[in-house]
Amino acid sequence: MKLADQIHAIMEGNDNLTDEQLGQAVDSFLQIHTEEIQEDGLDTYHCHRYEPTPYRVLEVLFDAFPLTKEDVLLDYGSGLGRLAFYSAARFGCPCIGVEMAEKWYTTAENNRLSFVTEDADIHFILDTADHYEVDDRVTYIYCFNPFSPDVFRTVLTRIECSFERNPRTLTLVLYYPEDDTIFYIEQHTAFQRIDEIAASEAIKKDRRERFSLYRLTPDEKF
Repeated sequence: MKLADQIHAIMEGNDNLTDEQLGQAVDSFLQIHTEEIQEDGLDTYHCHRYEPTPYRVLEVLFDAFPLTKEDVLLDYGSGLGRLAFYSAARFGCPCIGVEMAEKWYTTAENNRLSFVTEDADIHFILDTADHYEVDDRVTYIYCFNPFSPDVFRTVLTRIECSFERNPRTLTLVLYYPEDDTIFYIEQHTAFQRIDEIAASEAIKKDRRERFSLYRLTPDEKF
């Protein structure tokens, strides 16, 4: 059975588990530790706390917009690396995680060494999002509300610079997006909204519990 099928079987067979319990179960199978929420009080207005995207939520996103082996995933605020490990296990694509907190970065690196797939193409970078120079191979960018709209504007500029160096189709995924960020993307960039997806049943009480997806293609002009 393929690794992706095994992960799906774990999730299908554990509907009764909470997101935290399921996270621990999938982590155990993948031989990593990502089920942890930042509670040290060091998060700020500009740099939000680390919290892993639930595996169920990731399944919703990637069932609707799957990756391929040819994609290169960039995760801003990658924390302990859950998205990278899940994507590498399910799709076999290269993954890059950018994380500013040395504590989370170090644990992510330890996870990389223990990960069930030894030859996975996963790289974690200790850097701030607004300083990181985007790899020109990147095709799919994920953000789980990691920083303020002010920082996001600088990040978008760096993404656009990478696009200018190597024009290609870029997909930008925002989970739990802020209104100011959405407004800036739609009014001040060439990214075009392609879809919005409810991430979970929680959207009935919290409208931000959704994915907003945008795309930039070589046909678009700044």
